[in-house]
Amino acid sequence: MEKKRKIDSECRTFKDKWNFQYFVIESSNKALCLIFNETIAVLKEYNIKRQYESKHLQNYSKYTGSLQMEQFEALKRGLKSQQSLFTKTNTEQESATRASFRVALEIAKRGKPFTDGEMIKECLIAIAKEICPEKVNLFKSVSLSANTVARRVQDIAENISSQLSDKNGHHEWFSLALDESTDVSDTAQVLIFIRGVDKSYEVYEELLDIDSIHGTTNGADIFKGVENAINKKNLRWRNLKSITTDEDKNMCGKNKGVVAFVSKAVENDGGSKPLVLHCIIHQQSLSTGLNHRQFREFIEEIGENDLPYHTAVRWLSCGKVLKRFFELRAEIEIFLNEKQRPFADLENSEWMWKLAFYVDLTNHMNELNLRLQGENQLLPDLYTNIKSFRQKIILFQSQLRKKCFTHFKTCGIFSHTTETEFPVNFAVETLSALKINFDTRFSDFDVIANEIKLFQNPFDSDIETLAPEVQMEIIDLQCSDMIKNKYQNSSLLEFYKSLPLVQFDNLHKFARGLFSVFGTTYLCEKTFSKMKYTKNVYRSQLTDEHLKSLLIIGTSKIDPLQPIVSGKSQSHKSH
Repeated sequence: MEKKRKIDSECRTFKDKWNFQYFVIESSNKALCLIFNETIAVLKEYNIKRQYESKHLQNYSKYTGSLQMEQFEALKRGLKSQQSLFTKTNTEQESATRASFRVALEIAKRGKPFTDGEMIKECLIAIAKEICPEKVNLFKSVSLSANTVARRVQDIAENISSQLSDKNGHHEWFSLALDESTDVSDTAQVLIFIRGVDKSYEVYEELLDIDSIHGTTNGADIFKGVENAINKKNLRWRNLKSITTDEDKNMCGKNKGVVAFVSKAVENDGGSKPLVLHCIIHQQSLSTGLNHRQFREFIEEIGENDLPYHTAVRWLSCGKVLKRFFELRAEIEIFLNEKQRPFADLENSEWMWKLAFYVDLTNHMNELNLRLQGENQLLPDLYTNIKSFRQKIILFQSQLRKKCFTHFKTCGIFSHTTETEFPVNFAVETLSALKINFDTRFSDFDVIANEIKLFQNPFDSDIETLAPEVQMEIIDLQCSDMIKNKYQNSSLLEFYKSLPLVQFDNLHKFARGLFSVFGTTYLCEKTFSKMKYTKNVYRSQLTDEHLKSLLIIGTSKIDPLQPIVSGKSQSHKSH
């Protein structure tokens, strides 16, 4: 039986003479009528001629010869003009959409109200009227209403989260940093940061999720939010290397804290028990807002600089606060007496000795805090600072027993103003308790001290003390002068990236694990400061979802704009 003939198989081609005869051109292997801008499905003269004679012959038969050619060119120019206008309109709409997203991104990064978009638009229009008045309508087309900005912000945050999930699918290890704080509407907000490392040693720190808790905030409640984040964001528990929290019992409780639940989840997924670290000391509020305002006015009256003020989230140095308090103790005493709230201890030399001691001690601890804070810090640097501070405590004890105030300058100054003896036992006991606290808090560091040493300097490791799977690789490494030279002239990250993958496979896996570790909850503390600024008393009705979107955008290093704008099916005009 003969097969049916397909039209495409006839290899029909467009003939130039049809341009003038029927006022058509070729477009995408089809004939396009210039008169009505209609496409003729079959590229065959019979079909083209039939359409022309049935629809246009009566009106266009008068065009012959040169008139016919002129009319054809006029119709062709008209089509190009329409196409150009359509392209220009689409391009302008796309530009307006991109501009809308860019402004929304800047608003979100700064934690500003969504309504600021309307003000920004008015400013842009005013600028356009002065500089490029012909573009005013284009600026007016940029959609920046409060509702639009809110939608844009949510789209941007969702895109960042989507890109982060893609990253999560490629890393070998990740670590978590957790902390909880209450916002202005008394909602508990749990921040969950992730630090991940892939096989190319790309290290990233991002806000994985925010869990808003309106009820109880025990360990099980907080863990539920962490578990949801792990499940949603393309992660496996068994790849968790470490978890860093504060010392709240809901976080680090042995049986019912978040850490206990996390460790159990990792074990159930076939992973090794994660390393557990605790962040450095949180500061506490020194005074109420009312008394601080009154005290500031009093200090200004007597010509002194104000006492530094801090809250539990805007981290000011406790050492600096106490130091300024000590320096202004006479003025403070006058102030309290005028408030009819005398404080007798300000005249008690023994109490003042203790205050002077705490001024110096908290100053040393603040210096440690500063060394431990910051993004992208490596575990060896953090551990070195902890070991160093422990040794300093031992030195302090030895010197203060001898009433040597070399490193306690406030005590040295106060010693010249009183005849009361320095409370040696009090100071030594306080330092002993502090050392025990540090030994307990950072015990997990001590457990992996050899691993940290290997990670920091694989050329200074005792082969026999190492895990069997890396012993042979470390011997090869230590015997290579070329690799040693690379170590001496590169950052630790660049050094490990340069090692041959096959030859040092186990060492690579070990190193990537330690690169993923958070040393502190610095990012959480920094983000809580942003949260307090973003959701304040004037924006207390900000929803949990909008707060989450704003904080994700405000902390992220991922660029979301290109995939968002290119992925939009259509652009939206202003309203």
